[in-house]
Amino acid sequence: MAGCVWAVTPKISEPRTVVLFLHGGAYVGNITKMHWDLVGKLVDKLNALVVVPDYPLAPENTWRETYEFVDKLYGMLLEKYSGKKFVFIGDSAGGGLALGFAQKLRDENRRLPEHIVLFSPWIDVSMENPEIANLESKDVILTVKGLKAAAQQYASGLELKDWHVSPIYGDFHGFCPVSIFTGTHDILNPDARKLRDKLREQRVLCNYFEYDGLFHDWVILTFLRESKDALEKLKNILSGL
Repeated sequence: MAGCVWAVTPKISEPRTVVLFLHGGAYVGNITKMHWDLVGKLVDKLNALVVVPDYPLAPENTWRETYEFVDKLYGMLLEKYSGKKFVFIGDSAGGGLALGFAQKLRDENRRLPEHIVLFSPWIDVSMENPEIANLESKDVILTVKGLKAAAQQYASGLELKDWHVSPIYGDFHGFCPVSIFTGTHDILNPDARKLRDKLREQRVLCNYFEYDGLFHDWVILTFLRESKDALEKLKNILSGL
């Protein structure tokens, strides 16, 4: 497999859960120190083995190579850890990738994770939600122009509303539970709300947590009180797996 894959394990006890963590970065940016800070917290909070792939990025690669890479990795993990619970966690673009890849698994009648966790997910790369315009001045992290440029590189000719790159347009019947964490000053917040509603309409268990005044991807700033609160909520949710 091209690219690196890291596996971070708890210091003390044997983990019961394997977390596949897919980092954000608009499909063009690599993992950052803040992501690694979050990974460390996830390992400790969830007592989980957290697997972190350096998946292929645009513009050198497209969604096809990214999916192929994650698919091969997931197959290897299932073979090695077949007796453990699996959770997909993704922030921003990683959230979109986690959701889209899970749709692929469902369509192919393959094993879904027991839970999917989305932090500030980018789930509609078309950026056509009309409510986004009201939030762009409030989001200190993202711009519509920058995301649209990244989306074109990642999609590489694929229709931007195809579920492979914009999983909100896919079907969620027969899906595993999903937890969404978002902030009201994130330009992706309107799509997070839309996803919540669609999941619940299709009778998928969805935990939805919206934090007032918070910007895009605030969870990776692990020193924030709200990030600590989100991780505590996540611990409680996943403790029942």
